[in-house]
Amino acid sequence: MEQVVSVRMPKSLLEELKRISENQHYMDVSDAIRSVLRQRYLQSTEPDTAKMQEIKKKLSGITDKKKLEALKEAVKLLEEINES
Repeated sequence: MEQVVSVRMPKSLLEELKRISENQHYMDVSDAIRSVLRQRYLQSTEPDTAKMQEIKKKLSGITDKKKLEALKEAVKLLEEINES
């Protein structure tokens, strides 16, 4: 489904977008805006991998094998939740 959106912005921002559009070979300013929105949307839907890496690092310091396996399973479940 396509929708048309009208955007009002300061002249200086429009000029900057035009410059970026030319430098990055976008067809026009609206193409550059769509690209930025697409990138931001994808970033907002991706799981926070830095936090997951931090959890895995902390897990590596645990020596009790039963606790480690239980925590690894919990991390695996959290990753599955983030993916859906």
